Formats: sequence, C-alpha cells, structure tokens
Amino acid sequence: MFTRWGAFVYRFRRPVALLAVIVAVAAGSLATQTSSALSAGGWLDATSESADVSARLDRQFGAGKSAVIAVFRSEQPGADATSPEFQGAVATAVAGLADDSRVTGLLGYADTGDARFISKAGDAAYVVIRLDLTDEDSVAAVDDIRAAIVPPASYSYQLTGYGPITRDSAVQSEEDLQKAEVVSLPIAALVLILVFASVVAAGMPLFVAGLAIPSSLALIYLVAQQVEMSIFVLNIATMLGLALAIDYSLFIVSRYREELRRGRTVGEAVERAIGTAGKAVAFSGIAVAIGLSGLLLFEAPAIRSIGIAGALVALCSVTFALTFLPAVLGMLGPRINALTLGGLVGRFRASSDLPAAARASRWERLALAVMRRPITVLVPTLAVLLIAGSPVLRLEQGVPGAEIYPAGVESRDAYVALQTEFAAGETTPVVILADVEGSPTDAAAIRAVADYAARITALDGVDRVEGPFSISDPQSGTPVTPDQVAALYALPDGLRPAGLDALLERYVRGSTVRLDAISPIPPAKPAATDLIPIIRAMEPGDGISTQVGGSAATAYDFLVSQGERAPWAVGLTLVASGAILFLLFGSLILPLKAVIMTLLSISASFGALVWIFQDGNLSNVLAFEPLGYTIAGNPIIMFSVIFGLSMDYEVLLLSRIQEAYRRTADNRASVAEGLARTAGVITGAALIMITVFAAFALAEVITIKSIGVGMAIAVAVDATIIRVLLVPATMRLMGRWNWWAPGILGRLVDRLGFSHVDDDDPGAASERDPVPTGLA
Repeated sequence: MFTRWGAFVYRFRRPVALLAVIVAVAAGSLATQTSSALSAGGWLDATSESADVSARLDRQFGAGKSAVIAVFRSEQPGADATSPEFQGAVATAVAGLADDSRVTGLLGYADTGDARFISKAGDAAYVVIRLDLTDEDSVAAVDDIRAAIVPPASYSYQLTGYGPITRDSAVQSEEDLQKAEVVSLPIAALVLILVFASVVAAGMPLFVAGLAIPSSLALIYLVAQQVEMSIFVLNIATMLGLALAIDYSLFIVSRYREELRRGRTVGEAVERAIGTAGKAVAFSGIAVAIGLSGLLLFEAPAIRSIGIAGALVALCSVTFALTFLPAVLGMLGPRINALTLGGLVGRFRASSDLPAAARASRWERLALAVMRRPITVLVPTLAVLLIAGSPVLRLEQGVPGAEIYPAGVESRDAYVALQTEFAAGETTPVVILADVEGSPTDAAAIRAVADYAARITALDGVDRVEGPFSISDPQSGTPVTPDQVAALYALPDGLRPAGLDALLERYVRGSTVRLDAISPIPPAKPAATDLIPIIRAMEPGDGISTQVGGSAATAYDFLVSQGERAPWAVGLTLVASGAILFLLFGSLILPLKAVIMTLLSISASFGALVWIFQDGNLSNVLAFEPLGYTIAGNPIIMFSVIFGLSMDYEVLLLSRIQEAYRRTADNRASVAEGLARTAGVITGAALIMITVFAAFALAEVITIKSIGVGMAIAVAVDATIIRVLLVPATMRLMGRWNWWAPGILGRLVDRLGFSHVDDDDPGAASERDPVPTGLA
C-alpha cells in the first residue's frame, strides 16, 4: 500500500507539491490568530462538586461572574493606604470605570473599611472590579479597563485576575516560542547538515516543518472556535511540530538517498523510501496520535485540548512527510545531494570501498559487544534507570495560579502580591454552600450552622469562617454567641443592627447559606487541597447538606479526576501502541518489550522532573522559582507525548532489524546491522528532538520549562541507554522468540500485509551499504 502511494505521489509530484504549499500558505493566515483563541483556564472538572458550587454561586448569588483586581501603590515613602489622601487617589483612579456598563461595582477599603483590602505593611491597597462578564469575555475588556483607570501622579497600579492573566500569558507564550525557535532552529539545521553532508538534503526536513506547523496551528484555531483550548497548546504544538516534522522527514530523506546509492531510479527510490521509511513514519504518527488521544479521557478541557492539538500536529507532520516530501524528492532526483560538504562525503565514499567486515561501524561493534554479555549489561542498566526514576515515589501535584509566570509580568506580580503582601487567603476562600431545612435565620438553623462553622475554624490551616452569623461586638470585638445572633435576626426589620441586612444579602439566598473559610495556605499547595476532603467529610448537622468549592476545591477535584482517569488513559495508550507494533512487526514479544523500554525511559524523566522542579535542584541553572510541588497535568501530558515519540526510534530501528532478520535469519547479526544502519539517522533525530525540547527549557513559564526539560531527558535516555544497551541485550536474550506470534495471529498479520517487506536489494545479503550519515 505504501509503495503504491509512493508511486502515485511520484507520478503526480508537481501538482501534489503545489497543492501542499497552497494549503500551508492558506493555513498561515489562520495560524497567526491562534494565540488569541486560546484560554488560560480549562483546569476545571465540569462534573465536579466545585464546578457545581461555582455554577450555584453564579445562579443564586450572582458571584459567578468575572472580576479584575487592581493593586494600588504610592511612590511616596511611608504612604498610608488607609489615609484619606491614598483612598482619594484610588477613587480618582477608578472614577472612569463608572461609565463602563460591563462594570457592576467596586469593592475596596473605601466601601467596607475592611482591613483585608490593605497590605500588611499598610502601604498598598487593592480594589475588586466586578464585571458582568464571564471569565473568557473578560479578556477582551482588559484593555478598556486599563484605559479607564487613570491614577494621579506618584501612584501606580497593577491588574490581575482571569482576564489580565490570560492576556499576559498569551504574550509570554509568544515570547517563549520565539526564543525557543531562535535557539533550536539553527542547531537543528546544523545537525541536519552533519547528518546528510548536503545543504539541500538538510533543508528538506526544515521545509516540511515550515509547512506542518502553520497547518497544525490553523487546525487548532478552527477547533478552538468550538471547544476550549489551553494557551499552553501554542508552545506544546510548536514543540511537537518541530520535532516530529523534522524527524519524519529525516527518516524518509535518509532512506531515499540510500536507495539512490543502491542504483535505483528516482521513481524506484521514492517508492522504496515511502514503502519502508514512509510506512514507519505513518505507524509512528499513529502511535503519537493514539498516545495523545488518551488525554481526551480527562474531564479538564486544558488536558483534552493538549491531546487534540498533539494529535493534529502528528497528523499534519505525517501528511506533509508523505505528500510534499516525496513529491519534492521526485523532482530533485540526485540533486538532493547538491551543495555537499566535500570532506564528509569523501570520507563516506572512501569507506564504501572497504569489505563489509572491515567497515562495520562502531555502533555494530558496540551492539555485538552488548550481545556477548547481555545479562551483565542488562542488570546494572536496569538498576541505574530504576534509581533515576525513584524520586517519582515522592511526587506531589498542585494546580498553580499565576506564580508559574516570571517576575516582571504584571498580572503575576499583582497575584503574588495578593498572596504575600496582604492577609493570606482573603481572595481565595474555601466556599461552603449549606442548605438548611426551613428558614436559615431560625434559631435552630443558626445554632447548627454556627456550630459547623466553628468546627471548620478549629481545623489546622483555617484561620476563620465568615458568614451571616459571624458577628462580633462592635465595642469589645468579641464574637457574638449563636443564641445572641438568633435574637438579633429575630428582631423586626427596622430594629436590626446596621449591617445585618447586608450580611443576609451577601451570604443567604433562600434556604442556602454561604460560608467562606479563610485559609492562609495558598490554594495550589498540596496542604490546601488536603483540607478539602476533611471539610467535605465533616458532618454539618441534622437537616443540613453542604457542598464545598473555591480555588483549593477546584484544584482538589482536578487532582481526583486526574487520578481516576489516568489509569484508563495509560491503559489505552499501552494497549493501542502495542497493537500497532504487533500489526507492523507480526510479533507479540516486540510490542511488550517496546512498552517496557518506554516505561523505563519515562520513569527516568519523571524522576528528573521531581528532583529538579519539585525539589528545586538546578533552579539557579534553569532560572526558575521552585513551587515545592509538581504541576498537576504535566506528568500525564509528558507520558502521552513521550510514549508516542519513543515509538519513532522503536519503529525505525525494529524495521531495519526485521528486514535484516528476514534476509539472514540470524538474530545477533540482524540486531547489530539494524543498529548500525539506523545509528546516524536516530542519533541525528534524537539530537534534533533534544535540541527542540531543551530550547523550551529557556521558557519563562515554568509549566512549559518543566515539560521541555522532562521530554529532552526522556528522549536522551531512549536514544542512548535504551537503544544502545537494553534493546540489543533483550533481543539477544529472547533470540528467535523476538518474532513469535501465535499461528492464527501471525496469519492475520500476514493477511493484512502491514509487516515490512524483505530487503530485495540483490547485493544486500553479501555486502552492506555504508551508513549514510555523518554521525554514524
């Protein structure tokens, strides 16, 4: 099938190439708009209890709309944020918001006299700007809000909240992307030149990447019009697009040049390259797409969107590698070797005149050395990988806020100031909705709710609980007893103390009472999310039912949902990838081996992720502020991406080993030959992937930085330790069982015809071709 496809593309090479370019150019206009269609949110499980609380706050209390927080400071030394002068400056600054119909109100110290709006040092204050907009709609209002706030001289302000954070995250993502491309593309070009020793050949993978990435981003933009797509998709899609498009093209161009050296015509070389390397690329792309499709099982839109985007990137990379690339190769013919680097090419040509035994590469000698003592190599290598992965046993996950962005980003700095300079937890309470039987202001209901609130207050990690019955004596400041509160609410409307009706308006709707548990622990910290199941497990009292929400509850529900879905996603990825490898190679052993090898490289990268980003090691080198936990979602995203990527090398290596085995029936010689024949291509591909991923370690956003570092480590482990040591050792130990399959399954695979064809080069059995790369 793939050989016939290669023949078709070669026959219509000019229209195929032209059509591919037209599609990519047309996609470019949409690709430039992608970042504006992405969201900074998407980490909410819509089926969770916290999501239900959020919906009820919007429906019953009108508190589900978005808000922007403005933090004001004075440049005058010793400024008092409670002074009439400071508050007057704040009032002047926000006066222009009164003309904006989207602003429903302002809440700050001037309106409430509440000290929570004043910094602990007394030199800053914040104002909550309430909006009649959803979070997503608030993004478009940020510029207008900023323009309407005009502080007097010597005063400044910073905005934070969903809208400002989303705007800043889009800008930061673009900057990180440009930085990574500036670093990775020149290095990738250099590696390609070393691999191919030809400028023209080296340019082909970069050309394919230049078509695949904008096409992927255009598709992502279209999907984002229908479903919520995370802002992190921009970086991850570009990262994958560069790696996959370049690697797939590298495999095909390398095989095409090899076939030309064998004396095949241009058309035959294209057919053969697509029939072998093209088939490996197609199956590898399917493996990547399946690995990422496992993310669709999660409830959080942000994780699902990364799975969708990754699958689209794999699709575009495979599509252009199997259409545009063979079409251009067919047009170039032998000119693919134009602009060669003479010294390197001369060295390869000289080596090709040697007999096969004399020119066995160092890779082949290494493989044979490993296979002479497979157990001696296997046991310590496994031990090293398991030790490297051991830090994952202390993995702790958290759902961070704007602290993942670098210092100097306005919304991040204001967010961190609210967490550190002001009374902790005031803007991120744990929200409890208590539904009572009868009237919430009945004496029995007041006593029951007050008792429940007192028990929550007694928990470690909770400072106090605010609600309609949390009243203090205005003179002494001592709390009023529940019976006294009940007596106050029993008074006629005109006789109630001032402020009591305001408490009812804020905290009571029908038979529902809202309680705000103020915790000094940042909601992203594991200690904060650990509070949620404790509060939910508390018995509220007879006739009372409760639901718990807020930022910490949202994070907890996300972690629970992730934990419930992760085994299914992992299982789907493992089974589907194993099935693809079985169809490709007709063996039950090879897929099992490949899965185990990949899990070992993933465990090593996870161990590094915890050691670096959770424990804070190398934080000075990598320029990040440790969070003290691993960002939730990153491990499962990395697992899905890495598992798919590792199939690249596995499929290419095993394909060449299988070709040699079918020709010689010699397991040891086939493994050695397969490793040697793919050495330069896989080494070059790995270097490119590592370069691309490591370039994203320069990102200022710690989420992208940690994913880039983790994936670079995984690819490095997979392309070195796994490929060079574990694959030869295990295949030597398994012997002929490497290719075993039960009779009925073996016949099924043969009938389907996906297994690679034998190497039909008449001289292949007696004399091997030289390794066609500069890195072998």
